[in-house]
Amino acid sequence: MLSDWAELKSKRRAKETSAQRTAADPSTETASPTTVDDVVPLAESPSPDTPSLPLWEPADLPGTISIEQLAGRGRGLFARTPIKGGTTLLATKPLVSVLDSRNLPHRCSHCFRSVDELEVKVVQAKPKLLQCSLCHTLQYCSPSCQKVDWAVHKKECVAIRSAIKQSKAHGAVRLPDAPLRALGRLLWTAQANAEVWRQVETLESHRAQLTAEEQEKFFQLSVSLSAYVGQETLVPSCPNAASVIDLCSRFVSNSFALTCPTDLSNIGVSISPLTAMINHSCAPNAVVVYPSFPDSTSSDRRYMAVVALRDLVAGEEILTSYVDLSSTKAARQKELEERYKFRCACEGCVGRPGDEIDPREALACPATGRTGCRGLIQIPGPEAVPHDVRCPECGSAAPYRDVHPAIDAAKKAYVDADKTQYSDPRLSLLHLGNLISGLTTSLAPSPPIAPSASPLYPALQLLLTLQLHAHQFDEALPTATLALEGARRLFPAGHPVLALLMTTHARLVTTPPASDPARPEPEMQYWMATDRRVQDIKILVAALREVEKAFGDGSKGEARKAVFKGGEMAALLRVLIRDQEEGIEMGRRMKASMAAQQ
Repeated sequence: MLSDWAELKSKRRAKETSAQRTAADPSTETASPTTVDDVVPLAESPSPDTPSLPLWEPADLPGTISIEQLAGRGRGLFARTPIKGGTTLLATKPLVSVLDSRNLPHRCSHCFRSVDELEVKVVQAKPKLLQCSLCHTLQYCSPSCQKVDWAVHKKECVAIRSAIKQSKAHGAVRLPDAPLRALGRLLWTAQANAEVWRQVETLESHRAQLTAEEQEKFFQLSVSLSAYVGQETLVPSCPNAASVIDLCSRFVSNSFALTCPTDLSNIGVSISPLTAMINHSCAPNAVVVYPSFPDSTSSDRRYMAVVALRDLVAGEEILTSYVDLSSTKAARQKELEERYKFRCACEGCVGRPGDEIDPREALACPATGRTGCRGLIQIPGPEAVPHDVRCPECGSAAPYRDVHPAIDAAKKAYVDADKTQYSDPRLSLLHLGNLISGLTTSLAPSPPIAPSASPLYPALQLLLTLQLHAHQFDEALPTATLALEGARRLFPAGHPVLALLMTTHARLVTTPPASDPARPEPEMQYWMATDRRVQDIKILVAALREVEKAFGDGSKGEARKAVFKGGEMAALLRVLIRDQEEGIEMGRRMKASMAAQQ
């Protein structure tokens, strides 16, 4: 997404020069869960771990966190002392992180930066990525990144070339996908360091709970893995078919989405046994983030962090969510049962006293367009007869007709939009337009679906992404406003998703007009409206505070050169705030100069 702000960045760079010409002295999944068709034995535990797993004391575990065994629930991480929200609870270097196939051509395979993100670091000339001269697949931003990565890429390079050659023989060039490349790197790393495999063996595999369909999928993955890395690499760690399936199952159950620090987009996959010890809750008190890009010049590359979402008391268990918090309860439980093999009975699923309306399955207040009321109305069940519904906040009423057919149609439209977002963005936008209309204006006189409800909220998120990619910034602002309204209902304060939307909204609101020497008046008027610009700074500062809480205080040893509160996203916001402050001063000087000339 950073590249989508290139125009905004160029405007900021040019603004001061333009103003001086007119006055006297004036940018964050995991492998996909498999499908379960058969009934499987499920644990009533929110953890993929079991007490029988090998003991392991991670070097990256800080003294403020302890590992404890829980009866029937495996291991868990606990706070030893009171901890403030926004604190970096721990920081670690994943055993393996790889880019997905879509990002391989556009990002460095060691530090994961794109060319546009490199421009933040390198301003003298437009940087470019350096391609591996042997496999012509992996890219690097610098010789130093390539040199450091060669330790594992040396063997990977041979495997990729062999895989490409074999695919050509079958008529089509096909790169090994991210799970295969991640498992390959894991095995090659374990060859050089026995401690790595010891960590892998602490991960739960769920092999005994796999359905026949899942076993077949893992068997096919194991065959592909054997062909990719070779028997000489695979056998020392996995001497038989069962152990290979164990490895594949461990990967699926314990991998994390590698996300971009500047926009949270999924760019690959990571494996971290330490972070995998954390148990699940749909009402989490912590979150896994990647605040900064790894630094190839540092030996300490702990770029994965766990951050407290709220204050923790001593002895409290640290809990993250394994699933998307914006998903409905039914969707969350389905994914947890299929992928992690347990039924969730957390606070977020069983409900809390006073919780009557789930924002994921709610209508908006019928008067929201007239009065701004933000009340929600629970969507009646599909068997409900037509009747009036009433907002519990303001009492406004409206007739209700069954919205479930519209929701079902919207879900199908969202799947189509998601599938075509890269191959045909225009078609994806068409699907999203029909979807959003079908859940809002087309429901009249019934109230519209709330912006926090599914599938409207994910549709707004996808629409916003496509609009930013297309540089449709004017159209993106109302989308961001509505998505932010939905996110405030779904995510706790300090959550990275909420922080990102606040940042996106702030950047759209505070974007100055394009510099145009032939028509300098719009930009002059923008900066001379100093009272409005002061309000813009408040919007940016509010986003910065949310980002600083979401991405941590950098207190637990992330790569030294990258340690700063709030990570890369906070750094971008600080630049925007500084630009606004400089622009305000420039606007005041312009106003003073014009007043003096009158």
